[in-house]
Amino acid sequence: MSTTNGSSNHIDVYQIVTDKIIELLEKGTVPWQLPWANAGMPMNLLSKRPYRGINVWLLSMLTYESNLFITFDQLKKLGGNVKKGEHGHVVVFWKTPEKNQNLDEAEEQTKQKKRTILRYYKVWNITQCDNIPEKLLPSFSTQDYDPIMECESIIDLMPNKPKMVSKESQAYYDVQQDLVNMPKKKTFKSNEGYYSTLFHELVHSTGHSSRVDRKSITEMHEFGGEQYSIEELIAELGSCYLCNHAGILNERIDQSAAYVESWLQKLKSDKRFIVFAAAHAQRGTDYILNIKEYDREREVEQSEVLT
Repeated sequence: MSTTNGSSNHIDVYQIVTDKIIELLEKGTVPWQLPWANAGMPMNLLSKRPYRGINVWLLSMLTYESNLFITFDQLKKLGGNVKKGEHGHVVVFWKTPEKNQNLDEAEEQTKQKKRTILRYYKVWNITQCDNIPEKLLPSFSTQDYDPIMECESIIDLMPNKPKMVSKESQAYYDVQQDLVNMPKKKTFKSNEGYYSTLFHELVHSTGHSSRVDRKSITEMHEFGGEQYSIEELIAELGSCYLCNHAGILNERIDQSAAYVESWLQKLKSDKRFIVFAAAHAQRGTDYILNIKEYDREREVEQSEVLT
């Protein structure tokens, strides 16, 4: 792994990431609403490990035909090279200090949490490179695929699901009753609209104390407050992620000028907001998809941002 340009202490990685998101929002594009399903999950060409958290959106918003990336060191070892004039793309990771064997577990966890630092390195899309061995490049084939069946599968396989009812004409998650209410499917203009809305509410439900125990759900006290703002972005990021995973368009999305402006104001006032929201959304979608093993070295406990 190359960490070129990403190891200096004076570099504010939160600001780098947030500025990239702000740049698109100011152009009227909401990066987490861009479809990337056809290009595949952003992942490393060689390890096949998918990128996670904010990296999903940093790479998918580049809209390459194929979301396969490679580090400079990996490319060099393959005998390949970056095409003239091409620039690398930022990927972030969490760097934690080595464990101190003289501290007890609680002290060590506190120390590591305080000293965990966000770093970045750069990757290149395979289309930016020459001389990658042909056998490593993907071959595209058309397969029969039913995205609506995939949506149903996601819902069916979610562990410890909340109670799901259709008693009212609005969609919401009630944390006290651990209940998702959805309007009847026939009231939606499309299946995509129904499932993208349901995914949004299911991501909210992952915050329940019986699941990932997210403070933005368990300790939310007011509509429109700090907890509410981050929880809404978590649910939106998670819904967009699940829609792409299933291969449907998110028809719940709002791209109005007021919507874009509201997120611009939030990101400009809190450079860590999008990074932490994306990490929480990843954890929520992991729960829904029943993904139990992942690279914890690239994530961090985010409880301090929700206090």
